[in-house]
Amino acid sequence: MRSPFRRALLVLLGSVTAFAAMAALQSPPAAVMRVQPRIHEIRLEVELFQQAPTGGNYGVFTDPTGQRRTYAKTEPTYRANGVSLGVPVLVRTSWCDTDFTKIGLRGSVDGKEYPVDPARAFQRAASGPQAVIRFDLPFERGVAETITTRVTYQVQRWELRVDEAAAAKVTWPREWDDGLDRFLRKEPGIDPTDARIKSLAEEATPGGPRSVGPYIAVRNAVAKFAKGWRVTNSGTSIYGQKGALRGINFTDGAWGLEAGGTPVELAAACTAAIRSLGVPARIVYCLQGKSSRSKSGSSGTSGCQFRMIGEFFIPDIGWIPFDPLLMRQTSGQTASSGSIKGFANVPDLHEALPLAHTLVPEGFVKADRFALWGWTGGVTVDEETAVTRIGFEDSSRGNGKTPSMPAPVRDDAR
Repeated sequence: MRSPFRRALLVLLGSVTAFAAMAALQSPPAAVMRVQPRIHEIRLEVELFQQAPTGGNYGVFTDPTGQRRTYAKTEPTYRANGVSLGVPVLVRTSWCDTDFTKIGLRGSVDGKEYPVDPARAFQRAASGPQAVIRFDLPFERGVAETITTRVTYQVQRWELRVDEAAAAKVTWPREWDDGLDRFLRKEPGIDPTDARIKSLAEEATPGGPRSVGPYIAVRNAVAKFAKGWRVTNSGTSIYGQKGALRGINFTDGAWGLEAGGTPVELAAACTAAIRSLGVPARIVYCLQGKSSRSKSGSSGTSGCQFRMIGEFFIPDIGWIPFDPLLMRQTSGQTASSGSIKGFANVPDLHEALPLAHTLVPEGFVKADRFALWGWTGGVTVDEETAVTRIGFEDSSRGNGKTPSMPAPVRDDAR
């Protein structure tokens, strides 16, 4: 028989357990929720190949004696002992998780395939979600006409629902968590020390950015930049032969608030403005299919484009997205609540495949243009005949099993 004391203790413990369970059920949802999960199979290709020379000394011509002659260019397109190509991947973002358990890798030079060990090719950064697939490919003859890499894997992507009222209540932290300083510094194309950028970002909030929380300060600054930006070229993506995607329309030259620039340069300016306020921010470079999709759900290899999603970090909430180009297009449509279309709650975010936070993977250099992938190995290129192409297929594999879940506060969980 149980003593009265023991019976009372068991009743008390049961009441506490029931109360805790009820409290958990009644607790408010996270400020950023993942909803409507979709599973996709991704195939990325980087192909470098030879085309006919673009110069005038190719084909049939008439020499000074009047005789018709033909000229065929024999200079190899690529010359090296070998090449290493780095294709970027993001292990996790607020709206995407990457599954490498079924990863497939292929690499070839002039049609000859070389084995690629996923365990050695997959190289993750020391911290954060960034990783790179490294393809080490030899040139047996010291020259090559065609180099191809392919990586396949699966992802699960969600739409994000951001509780803007909750985000607006967060106050400025005394200091940022370890690892976030990387998203506060200057980097190519993003200069938070620029006096003009810093001044405009601070002027966007009456009373100064510290008179409100970081969420409101960022929203005001991005809205100001998006509204005032002059898009000099509406295309972020560069295309080549037969509509093949080649690279990103981003330059190291003169562009800015007065001169304007491309949509990707707008994203860089907004990111610099946020960092100038002292808030961690970054660009998420993405690929996605164009609006005309086939019934199978595949975007195809030529119907794809780059998309730039900006993100900034709020303590205890996580990374919050925004689409500066969409904000620019709808900058005059502001709801009474202060919400702006394209900020925090970004339409069709789940269609964007996140690939990188940098234009070129760390340890690699760009080839002829920014295109997210990079190479190393001292390759000599005949620019007259060289062509690059980025192939992208995004095939639906159905819906995820869990309809909703809180988004990760940090994206570097291992």
